[in-house]
Amino acid sequence: MQHSRREIGMLQKHRDHINEHLDELVKCTNYTRIREECVRINLLSPDMLRNVEDLSGAGFNMSKEDSQLEQHRRLLIKITKRGPAAYNQLITVLRNVGSLQAVKLLEDVSEQNSGSPFISINERKITRKSADIVDTPSPSPTATADRNGACVSKREYNEAGGPLIPYTEPVDGQKRDVKKSDRVHTDEVVGTYNMQSQHYRGVLLMINIIDFPDTERKRNGAEVDSDSLIHLFREMGFTIFAYNNMNQEQFFDTLGKVTSSKYAQQTECFVMVLMTHGERVGEMDKVEFGDGSVVDVHKIKNYFQASVSPYLVHKPKVLIFPFCRGREADLGQRINHFDSIGTAASRLSRQEETVVETEGRPSTYTNVPSLSDTLVCYASTPGYVTHRDAESGSWYIQTFCDMMADHAHNTPVEDILKKTNELVGHMRTSKGSMQTGSFDNLGFNKKLYFNPGFYTE
Repeated sequence: MQHSRREIGMLQKHRDHINEHLDELVKCTNYTRIREECVRINLLSPDMLRNVEDLSGAGFNMSKEDSQLEQHRRLLIKITKRGPAAYNQLITVLRNVGSLQAVKLLEDVSEQNSGSPFISINERKITRKSADIVDTPSPSPTATADRNGACVSKREYNEAGGPLIPYTEPVDGQKRDVKKSDRVHTDEVVGTYNMQSQHYRGVLLMINIIDFPDTERKRNGAEVDSDSLIHLFREMGFTIFAYNNMNQEQFFDTLGKVTSSKYAQQTECFVMVLMTHGERVGEMDKVEFGDGSVVDVHKIKNYFQASVSPYLVHKPKVLIFPFCRGREADLGQRINHFDSIGTAASRLSRQEETVVETEGRPSTYTNVPSLSDTLVCYASTPGYVTHRDAESGSWYIQTFCDMMADHAHNTPVEDILKKTNELVGHMRTSKGSMQTGSFDNLGFNKKLYFNPGFYTE
């Protein structure tokens, strides 16, 4: 039996896409601007750039224009050898310098073989039940069948495509006692994000996709998570926008409306929770919408860039993605039973080159990072499923709500996330499966205290 070969470095389809469109990329980008931006974000080191631009004897008989064209081509080819993250870093470079035509060309690679603007779970012939459900019996579903036979939740929240109105209806389920702050907490060392307004404390955008074209993939128990989050963030003083069962177009339309609204302009903090089925294809996390379409998570995160959502610049943004990031069940490792160094090393693939660290320079720029002041929270690590009980909700969201209710009055959010991950890591299914939460800090350089119940303005 021949095992499929694991791709090392940049995905082959990304490398091929750059090489096949090399001349087009050269024509629609400015070499001087992208070379400087590649060094600035550490995609290339200064030494790498010098090697790219050293034509030695090859450029002896070239004109100045031809020499720069050759250097331009060599720079793009060099990036194809910079590891699995280099493709998305190149897209970031191009977006930062305003080469939007080149950005579109590179982002289109995921759509090359599908013939449609999205990848369908059904087209990929995945026939499985809900991947993020614990092996406990499902309760009798409180759902109705639509014309196509799909199982549709009865719970109504905000209307997708409708006017942007905060959700104020009562919710069912557990009402946690959220401890209130007695002051606005600060940190003199790293600083704190401003969280002291009575009316503009925060915005929660919550999307819970429960029903799918395949009725067997209904996310039973997910409504419990919606109720828990809505109650929690109301107690935090947040304005809430809650949605169910969106398709991809509705999701991005709503995301754009909320992030460009007066609510985003006035708010001190923005939290988004997207609950749905997830998958990992290659090195990319993907999420599924109610119409069966799938999109890369990085496209969702791009909506929070400074150029797209200027109302949220310098404000803390917490993105919570509690969906699966693969299909493997994490069965852990038996205590005192470990692989040898050689065996463990054989499982790791080396990137063709590692990203070189460079010393920073004092900045006099008036611009801001493309994506900053952002925490991206996951319920599992890449490759593994998450778990949801059909009666009591998902492990991660329920534990997160518990920790927020108990500790948000005096504890920064990153510590709350660490405690959430610790407690979730102690949970097991009846078959011994576990999960490990994680979060990425993207320029989230201050502490975020929610200060529930306390305000000064």
